[in-house]
Amino acid sequence: MTDDHPTETESRATLAALYRILEDARRYEEYAKVAQHAYDEELVDFFRELQEESRRLAERAGKLLAQRLADGGVH
Repeated sequence: MTDDHPTETESRATLAALYRILEDARRYEEYAKVAQHAYDEELVDFFRELQEESRRLAERAGKLLAQRLADGGVH
């Protein structure tokens, strides 16, 4: 059990989620490259769509994190 303030815990969770979302976006880019080498445009489009969704989620997570940090979420 930790002594973390609830807002600090939320900030850490949001940061962890942001990190993983960005990792996903990078991974989808790699998958798209593999599909491109296989000349499978349908899969390329699919992985690019996943990548764009991950980027949108990362932007949202970044804004949420910034709000919490501005409110003193991390001590």
